[in-house]
Amino acid sequence: MFKVLEFNGVSSAQATQVGHRYSTREEAMTAIKCHLKKFRVSGRNPEGDYWWARDAQGLRKCWISHIE
Repeated sequence: MFKVLEFNGVSSAQATQVGHRYSTREEAMTAIKCHLKKFRVSGRNPEGDYWWARDAQGLRKCWISHIE
């Protein structure tokens, strides 16, 4: 199982889950891409294996987490 987590450094002290749990990494990847379409500016950091987005509240980081 996988889940998508988001950290908004401005308004949250810890990461929050976006959407629900996904049975495959590919499903989680599709969900994170759909989530990022809500923002005008977004991208991916392949070295850090996370995606980022910027909005009026500041920078957000999103990543896929594996659940055992």
